[in-house]
Amino acid sequence: MRETIDTHTPSDQLAKPWLFLGSGLLLIGAMLLGLSQEQRWGERTLGVQLNTRNAAGLRAGQEVRISGLPVGKVKALALQPDASVRVELQIAERYADLIGPRSVASQGQEGFVGDQFVVISPDPQGPSKRAKAGKHSLPYEEPIAISSVINQLAQTQLLLQATLRNTAELTAGDIPRVMGDMRRTLQDAGRLANTLDREAASTAPQLRHTLQQMERTGSSAAQTATEAQRLLAGSRPALISTLEELQRVSTLSRRLLEGLVGLTGIGAGSGSSSAQPPAISPTEQPKP
Repeated sequence: MRETIDTHTPSDQLAKPWLFLGSGLLLIGAMLLGLSQEQRWGERTLGVQLNTRNAAGLRAGQEVRISGLPVGKVKALALQPDASVRVELQIAERYADLIGPRSVASQGQEGFVGDQFVVISPDPQGPSKRAKAGKHSLPYEEPIAISSVINQLAQTQLLLQATLRNTAELTAGDIPRVMGDMRRTLQDAGRLANTLDREAASTAPQLRHTLQQMERTGSSAAQTATEAQRLLAGSRPALISTLEELQRVSTLSRRLLEGLVGLTGIGAGSGSSSAQPPAISPTEQPKP
């Protein structure tokens, strides 16, 4: 029979436990590294507080989102002596510029049955107005209770059903009468339309003749006005020359009258019957 010879040395036997221990330590280190990257251990955060009378749907560890992206988590919830609930949030400090005095916190949900989270409306601030480290308070809009909405919908549905039932009962007896009135009204309207058609057919020729007469009268009036304008334009030069001649004759007559008055002495102002002869200018003295 062959004998098996153990070739393993004592040092090899001592190395096996250390190998398993090193592998375990490496695995634990990798897990811790992954958790630190996921949880962002060592990252500086900004503390934000919310106060609400109804913390339904809120719990520690929930995500805090801005514009749909995670920026922090819900740290803790604490019941206050006045029965309000203080909610503490941890926001990554690199997102502090997105939170301003007009930011409001509310509760969001992915779909109807998805995870719930806290939503902060963004209010971007410049570096000079960046939120400082410490606690900051934001107003919180409490979510609408689904049960109250369902109750209101149920009450509205009952009221609508009662209204429809009452309307049907009130109009059940009136519908035949209303339909009869509508039928008679339509018949009367048809007869009136036929009468109007007959009247229009009988009066259409007279109306057409009257319109033609008015058109001819208008054309004659337009022609008469055009002719009068043409005659006035043709006789205008003659009228102007006649008026000018009359003006010249009037001027000559006035001058002649003034000359006669000067020769006869009428209107001299002496009042005597014997008129003084007109004075003779030196140029008109008679020759000796």
